[in-house]
Amino acid sequence: MVAENVLRPFHGVRLKLAKEFIGFTGADKKFRELAKEVAGDSSSAAAGGAHKTYHATEIRRIRQKLLPGLIAEACRELPPVVNFRMSKGGTGKTTISSNTATCFAQFGYKTLVIDGDPQGSLSKQLGFDINLPLTHIGTLLERASRNQPTKIRDAVVPVYSGGMLDLIPADITLANDSWMISAMGRETLFQRLMEQESDFFKQYEVIIIDSAPGTSLLTTVFMAACNIITAVVIPEAQSVLALEVLESNIREINQSIRRNSPPLGLHIIANRYRQTYKSHIDALEKLGSKYSAYLNDTIVRDFAGFLRETDLDDYTKSAPVLEKEPNSVGSRDIIDVTKALIKLYNVKLSAAPAVDEVAA
Repeated sequence: MVAENVLRPFHGVRLKLAKEFIGFTGADKKFRELAKEVAGDSSSAAAGGAHKTYHATEIRRIRQKLLPGLIAEACRELPPVVNFRMSKGGTGKTTISSNTATCFAQFGYKTLVIDGDPQGSLSKQLGFDINLPLTHIGTLLERASRNQPTKIRDAVVPVYSGGMLDLIPADITLANDSWMISAMGRETLFQRLMEQESDFFKQYEVIIIDSAPGTSLLTTVFMAACNIITAVVIPEAQSVLALEVLESNIREINQSIRRNSPPLGLHIIANRYRQTYKSHIDALEKLGSKYSAYLNDTIVRDFAGFLRETDLDDYTKSAPVLEKEPNSVGSRDIIDVTKALIKLYNVKLSAAPAVDEVAA
């Protein structure tokens, strides 16, 4: 891995959110007793009282105890790929990507995030300094296409401990995808990488991709490996109209690449909604009338906290809203969106322990 330690310390969420992530509806005292029982006296879960916070690894252990019959990691299939994609920039796609990735981890799922945008915005937002040496997904795909060892584990940057949230970062060099022009079967490159490195990918329960805006060889490669594309739109005319371009991309992939596979589906998240703007109300009505079958039930409200996530002076101090302002309306919307995505993509918890538990 690029770094031995996690990008930044995060001590988890307070009791109320921890109970929600676990799905525990009993009394607070009962929950603390359960956490102590699962963690053992050597863990921080055994102390802290009312001010105790719960890390993703602890939430995972408690959920595993409460959910019998979990599938062992060795028997699992490749995890679902949640590809955040939009044909237009400026819709807040990266913000939704980073926040839902954090939320998946807090629900106890081992999560891998792939920055598929040469701007590296997702990497910065998760606290990675893109001026450091890195191995991006383009390099991994190129190595795999040439039957070279991918060394994929060396590309991973841990965001949370225990393998709960890992990142494959990106920088501007990812924009050079000209090598794909001559690559055999280039449309299936990412799917082939996942199959070639299945042992690596199977350690996760969900994969998040933040695709670049517009259409390129790389965005097509990511789309071809998915079952559902999750589009992030803002309730404004140009953003809603851009969905037509994305729909066209999906049709082309279904007709030319996925002819013998289930058709690629669409899911839509409306973002940055302001109910005081008539234009937003009108655009949302348009979305609802045309795309009601694809629209996430939660409309993410415009929240200033999303603008405070990235620290322009020091990227390592950047963090998603769920960490910085966990009790805000922004976090509430992200949690509800993530719940819907868990159901839509059928994200499943396995019996595999966190990485730090294996080492111990």
